[in-house]
Amino acid sequence: MLQIFTYPGIAVEIEGAQDIAVRTFHIQVKHRTASYAVSRIAPAVRQMIRQFSTDQGARFALYCHFPDRLPGASVRLTREELEASLGSLADGYTDDLKDWFIKSFEVIFAPDFITQFRLVLDQMKRVLRARNEAEALCWHAVIHGHLRNVILGRPPGERMVSLDDLRNLVYEARAAVFEASYAQVCGHEKYLKLLREQYKSRTANVANRERLFTVECDDRAHILDLVEIVTCLRGRYHVGDSPPPYIAFRGEVNLTEVKHALWQEGIYFHDGFDYGGAEFNPDSLVSPPLPGGGVKLVEAKYLAELVGRVKIHEVHDFYLGDPTTNIFSEARARHALVENPSDLQIIFGGRS
Repeated sequence: MLQIFTYPGIAVEIEGAQDIAVRTFHIQVKHRTASYAVSRIAPAVRQMIRQFSTDQGARFALYCHFPDRLPGASVRLTREELEASLGSLADGYTDDLKDWFIKSFEVIFAPDFITQFRLVLDQMKRVLRARNEAEALCWHAVIHGHLRNVILGRPPGERMVSLDDLRNLVYEARAAVFEASYAQVCGHEKYLKLLREQYKSRTANVANRERLFTVECDDRAHILDLVEIVTCLRGRYHVGDSPPPYIAFRGEVNLTEVKHALWQEGIYFHDGFDYGGAEFNPDSLVSPPLPGGGVKLVEAKYLAELVGRVKIHEVHDFYLGDPTTNIFSEARARHALVENPSDLQIIFGGRS
């Protein structure tokens, strides 16, 4: 997080070739309770010179805490210390490469984790405008969860996080807290009126954007309510040059029954299946071979297969319990808490 705050205009890579990367600057992070010794950083040195041997334009730092070293101080390895760190691997690298690596590698001594954590909270108050330490702690938990999901959900090389990402996370978290509180204090009807006002079309034309609507369902969701939701979204957003919206129902819902009900209502759709019993074909959903009825119905489990095939501009997530993770990194995400999927008929003007 400190690196993200330090380089606000650059996407920082986490858990890639090293712990952190800012463009060609690669960092490993270590926190030790024992005194500093070259032998204690040797594994990190071996990992970094291995990368340097294939990318000599890179620069490296070991950002580490040792209790006997002053935070802010730094050292560079001598040739003898590098040789000792490499041990039996030393003969695998040329003398010139070792010399260049010494010039490209630095050990930076850092404060302990508690001190760094305080620095992060200060930055959250200054940059993300947390109003106090309690709010900063709340946003830290939200961001921590997002970073964990980035690491677990994306392959190495695609784990990029920027300050804009953190700002969006805080904005969404603030909105979720506000909406939940608003619904509790003012009542559900006034809350739905607020959402309806937010989604009210301000112009006669709908912007030409790819949109995804995800709707969480439980066992109370009625099939006809889901059909009406599809009708509302189709009528609102498949207008003029605006493409058909993608709609994904998730949770306790029988999608086969939903599709059957849509067909009976004469609402034609694309779902990525070319024929009965076929495998899901994302290309047939993104670029259908036949004209459809103005909606693209996609099972939630197949959403990941659309990444890279279509540029989703907006994600609108209506959830009952937990908001879904936005896997379309460039999309503007909006999460809204509802009590029942039928609330969408009110929000989008299907009924009052």
